[in-house]
Amino acid sequence: MSNAYPKKATTSGEVKISENVIRSIAGVAAKETEGVAELAELQRSFLLPAAAPVSVSVVNDMVEITIRLVLMSGYRLSNVAEQVQQKVKDNVQSMTGVIVSKVHVVASDIMFED
Repeated sequence: MSNAYPKKATTSGEVKISENVIRSIAGVAAKETEGVAELAELQRSFLLPAAAPVSVSVVNDMVEITIRLVLMSGYRLSNVAEQVQQKVKDNVQSMTGVIVSKVHVVASDIMFED
């Protein structure tokens, strides 16, 4: 995690939004999307820990979000990914006031029903 926080100037001062807050909002928005089974942790080798399913990069007070998902079978995956992109962007922007420049969706796995 970087030390850069997206900032919003107000008449009373400056508001900084933690990357953890943005990750939480993005994760909840993605999980609420129909066709998403769960967030996916990127597995690393036994020497390195698993990567978080949501990562945030801050550039010029705008954020770029990458989210790794396990999607459900029976859905058109490209449509689910587009819905996730829009929902994540809308939720983060409306709740924080921070501009989301991009939302990258990585379909890490697919879950089949038994």
